[in-house]
Amino acid sequence: MSGRGDRIDLGIRGLHAAVGDHIAYFWETEPQFTEAVDFLRVGLAASDHAVVFGHEEASRAVLRVLQRTGHDVEALQRAGRLSVAGPEPSSEAMLASLGATFQRAVDAGAPLIRLLGNIGWGRAGWPADDDIMRFEARVTGAAAQFPSVVVCMYDLKTLGGRIIAHCAFGTHPLTIYRNVIRENPLYVPLEEFLTGLDEARGQPAA
Repeated sequence: MSGRGDRIDLGIRGLHAAVGDHIAYFWETEPQFTEAVDFLRVGLAASDHAVVFGHEEASRAVLRVLQRTGHDVEALQRAGRLSVAGPEPSSEAMLASLGATFQRAVDAGAPLIRLLGNIGWGRAGWPADDDIMRFEARVTGAAAQFPSVVVCMYDLKTLGGRIIAHCAFGTHPLTIYRNVIRENPLYVPLEEFLTGLDEARGQPAA
C-alpha cells in the first residue's frame, strides 16, 4: 500500500488500501462491475461520502446496484451522503468540479470520501483522450489532498490498448485485478507522464 494514510476496507474481496490512494480496477463481467460498487456500499454503511463519477450509462448502472441492494439513492443525495458527477469540457474543469464536491463533503463532516469512476472515453461531452489522461495523472495528487480513496474502473472488453497501457497503468499507483491489489510498477510520476504525453504528440513539453 502507499502508506499515505490509514488503511480502509475497500469492500471488495477483503482488500484494503490507504487513505489518499488512487486505484485502477480492471473488470470484464457484470458480477465484477457489481462487486466494484461494494466499494461505495461499505462506505455508505458507515459515515463516508460516496461520489459516483462517470458517463451517464455507467453512473445509472452504479445507482441501480445501490438501489437494488437497499440504498435509497435520492434520500442519500438529499442528505448529502451521495454525489453524482459527470464530465466537464476540460481536465482542469473536471478536477475543479470534483475538488469542489470533495470540499463540500469535508465541510459537511464526512470522515472519508469514496469516488468510483467510469470515464466516458470517446463519448460526447467528454474531453479528448489525451486531456482525460492528463486528468487521471493529476487525480493521484488531488486525492492525497483530501481524506479520500479513488477507484477508477477500466472495462477490459471495450477499452483500447493505448488507454489501458498509458492511462490505467501509467497514472494509477495501485491496481486491482480479480482478488489482488498490487503496487503498480508501471506507474509514471506526474511531470514525467505529462512530458511523455506531449512528446508522443510531437508537442513541446508543457
